[in-house]
Amino acid sequence: MYELILAVLCLSLVSVATIAYLFRNRKPSTQAIHRLPPSPPKLPVIGHLHLLTDKPHQSLARLANQFGPIFHLRLGQVPTIVVSSAQLAERVLKTHDHIFANRPHLSSAEILSFGSSDVTFSKYGPYWRQARKICVNELLSPKRVNSFQFIRDEEVTRLVQAVSARSGVETNLSELLFRLANDMLCRVAFGKRFLLEESGTLARVVAETQALLAGFCIGDFYPELEWVNSVTGMKRRLMKNLKELSEVCDDIINEHLKKKKDETGKEDFVDVLLRVQQQQDLEVPITIDNLKAIILDMFVAGSDSTSTTLEWAMTELILHPKVMKKAQDEIRGIVGSKGKVEESHLHNSHYLICVIKETMRLHPAAPLLVPRESMQRCTLNGYDVPKKTRVMVNTYAIGRDPDSWEDPLVFDPERFMGKDIDFKGQDFRFLPFGSGRRGCPGTAFGLATLQLALARLLYHFDWELPSGTRPSDVDLEEVFGLAIRKKTALKLVPTKNKNHGPKE
Repeated sequence: MYELILAVLCLSLVSVATIAYLFRNRKPSTQAIHRLPPSPPKLPVIGHLHLLTDKPHQSLARLANQFGPIFHLRLGQVPTIVVSSAQLAERVLKTHDHIFANRPHLSSAEILSFGSSDVTFSKYGPYWRQARKICVNELLSPKRVNSFQFIRDEEVTRLVQAVSARSGVETNLSELLFRLANDMLCRVAFGKRFLLEESGTLARVVAETQALLAGFCIGDFYPELEWVNSVTGMKRRLMKNLKELSEVCDDIINEHLKKKKDETGKEDFVDVLLRVQQQQDLEVPITIDNLKAIILDMFVAGSDSTSTTLEWAMTELILHPKVMKKAQDEIRGIVGSKGKVEESHLHNSHYLICVIKETMRLHPAAPLLVPRESMQRCTLNGYDVPKKTRVMVNTYAIGRDPDSWEDPLVFDPERFMGKDIDFKGQDFRFLPFGSGRRGCPGTAFGLATLQLALARLLYHFDWELPSGTRPSDVDLEEVFGLAIRKKTALKLVPTKNKNHGPKE
């Protein structure tokens, strides 16, 4: 973020004439704005960009403490509204969902999602409705999620085996959890777990994609100056990554075209999309690039959010041993001496679900959700929101709002026990997967993996901090990205439980 501000300041000095021309010729709004939300003092040219840090969800939460649950920012040339309360989130995501269903133009997303033709970043309209329908009905339906149960079982078993091999030894759990999510999504999306030499290329390309999507481009805040991306080299970097993504996808698609289904007759995401592509009743034809965008959307978004949520859950549990013991007692009581947690056991693991909810409340994977853009003028809390205003919902601030939660900074899964607060985004105090038209369609898929992995880690192993490490030494600093992960890897010492340890 600081590099972006520096670049903009330098640009303003060397391109005064250009900037002056743009500002002189800026068209005035055709609508009279009666009352905008409160706003901090801004600077010339950059507006409020200087108020953001490398953790924008935190800096925006601090601004909400100063200016209230709704405030207005000018980020470069882009008018932006930030809402930070459950009440206002409901207005945006439910009451006026039809007005805020569009996505703003973001340079990286436009290029890396093949012209914004995925589900996350595509413009609201016929194509988006069709793409989302395909995801909901074909890729992520309850039947489809259930069909991937054998993959979840095999991959979580591999995780347990990897942890078991490190019993009694300091273990980089973050690395193992990332590998679990990556391998899981590879098999579900592409039909196979990539070999080391293959996954190295895939991992590198996807890591670059995630970094670019989570970063900032000058064109995102100064639409008229998007050409600067070519000068700074950002456009070249984006196009290189797009080429590599496309090549990886081409290899995968060509391999699938040579076979219709594997020997078990099961379909992965690529199989499904290739089949749907041939349907004659599609409102909008699906091109190969559209197919690539949708499949990468599922993979890029799913792998990061799953691994980081598991990482934060284990972090909080190691810091709260009483909570960990209660979760272990529950799952060990349900499974007993059967020796292995099955998905059928998870329906009764109510406290474990509360642990996951509390983790997502304090550590939402997407704390600002994905930005929306107003398609027409409307009113929020008595304030005017002009057309084409960028809107951010700060779920990080909402999850820590003392008006919604008692002792909001305390990790306490008990707060969810017996409460009708689910993951579907109907209670706007808790929005781990968003809500409304643009809510995440992968809720059921993500939760299935989270529950099974966390349950088996707690059933089979007892956990301790490395020798000489105190709870106060555990670093809780975050790194902002597509998902908010820990800045430093979580390293713990697992010990196979004598009664419930994994069978050799």
